Amino acid sequence: MNGIITRITGVTFDDAQENIRTFGCKDIGSFALVREPDNPHDSNAIRIAIGDKKLGYVPKALAKKLAPEMDAGKDFIALFVRRNESPFHTIVGLTVKIIEIPCDAFIQEYEGMRG
Repeated sequence: MNGIITRITGVTFDDAQENIRTFGCKDIGSFALVREPDNPHDSNAIRIAIGDKKLGYVPKALAKKLAPEMDAGKDFIALFVRRNESPFHTIVGLTVKIIEIPCDAFIQEYEGMRG
């Protein structure tokens, strides 16, 4: 997977607007993709977050494809592309690029930290 660029959904719920304004920037750079198999609205739901701060969700059609891969052990992250803002609207959104992170990359980083 070379990466999929998408606008995230669910940006008007909970604290997502505040969180996008605070963390939705190139200085942060990347966000976690967190499976929510018990989500009552969609068993394929994938939350986009930084720490415990929710920014929104992977769009439903894309989550339907990614969820089985995540459930099978693949790891993905969302990279910042742009914050979607307009002087005519108060709602902000976020565009991200979803990429797979090979497990080996995590192991190499950990081994490097151990010295």
